[in-house]
Amino acid sequence: MEKDSGNFFRELKENVKTYAELKLEFLKLSTYERVGRVLAKLSYGLILIAMILFALLFLFFSAGYYLGELLGSYGLGFLCVALFYVLLIILIIVFKRQISDFVLNEIIAALNINDDKEEQLNEIEESEEFSDGI
Repeated sequence: MEKDSGNFFRELKENVKTYAELKLEFLKLSTYERVGRVLAKLSYGLILIAMILFALLFLFFSAGYYLGELLGSYGLGFLCVALFYVLLIILIIVFKRQISDFVLNEIIAALNINDDKEEQLNEIEESEEFSDGI
């Protein structure tokens, strides 16, 4: 009897150890996936922003030359474009809080996407185990 109980506890200890190791490995992989997804979204966003900035740069150069032709002075044309940039900077400063809250919420949402999926999978597994036990 003692031999069986000793063997049982040794096996239980090994099973718990294996479970803990697998759980840790799962958490590491889950973290890697989350970080990968966030970095992928950030990379995509940075590439998109760079392309938009180049397009806007050429658009504003064109606007500066066009306004310069209309006003008879390229200096005045580019001054109008510069004033528009100053107006944009002021708007960004005024709405700093809303912009940073938006960015923060998007990052948190990207990190929580996997949590929601994991919770749904766990609920499905638990309902299957419950139905199997009946």
